[in-house]
Amino acid sequence: MEIKEAGKEKNMKIISIVGKMDAISAPEFEDKMGEWLEQGENSFIISLGEVNYMSSAGLRSILIVAKKLKEQDGRLIFVDIREEVQKIFRISGFSSMIPTYESLEVALENI
Repeated sequence: MEIKEAGKEKNMKIISIVGKMDAISAPEFEDKMGEWLEQGENSFIISLGEVNYMSSAGLRSILIVAKKLKEQDGRLIFVDIREEVQKIFRISGFSSMIPTYESLEVALENI
C-alpha cells in the first residue's frame, strides 16, 4: 500500500491510497494518519480509487482513525471508491457512518 499526499483544499488534507488495505498495510495507514493528527491535521478527504482490496483489518484501521478524528472534532470523507470496496462499505455499515462521494470535486462542492 502507498499513501500519497495530494494537497489541501477547504482545510481538508487530501490523500489517496494505492493498493491493498489488509492486515499488513493497515497499521501503516493508522501510523501515517496518527502522524498527521499530531501535526494538527484533523480533516481528511481520502481517495480510494486505487484500492483494489480491503480486508476487515483495513476497515478496523479506518474505524480507529475515524474515532480519533471525532474526538478532535475532525472530519473524514472518502471519495472515488471502487465498486468492490463500496460493496464492503455498504455491508459493514461504513457508508452510513462516514460520508462518501463519487469524486473529489463532488465532495468539495458538498462540504
